[in-house]
Amino acid sequence: MILFGSRVPPAIAQTVSGVWQQIDPSTGKVGALVTFSESRGSFSGRISKLFPDPGDDPNPLCHKCPDPQRDKPILGLVFIEGMRRSGLTYEGGTILDPETGTLYSANIQLSGDGNTLTVRGYVGLPLFGQSQTWIRVQ
Repeated sequence: MILFGSRVPPAIAQTVSGVWQQIDPSTGKVGALVTFSESRGSFSGRISKLFPDPGDDPNPLCHKCPDPQRDKPILGLVFIEGMRRSGLTYEGGTILDPETGTLYSANIQLSGDGNTLTVRGYVGLPLFGQSQTWIRVQ
């Protein structure tokens, strides 16, 4: 895209669309790959690959998720929905914790270089939440 005779900086052109490594903040291990896509201005995230520990169920089900996701495979689960873009910030959506079945409000901040995401789930105000940093794979 050309804007006033120059290229648009990557930070403006980048979106969350693509594949991201979800990193467990307590262990530093990759827990899953998440694929973000956009449809009619709304971004969603689907679990596209799991990295189970030895002895874990390689195909876990979401037993605690609310209907209609209850007892469905976690692999392929759309767990982030309704995110609306405003520059490098995404707001107004939700994130589902498949381990507890809890649905949280969510904000996402894309880094200026487009290579990291700060994903924050919260109840009430963003101040009362937890963040994770994810790394772009594709």
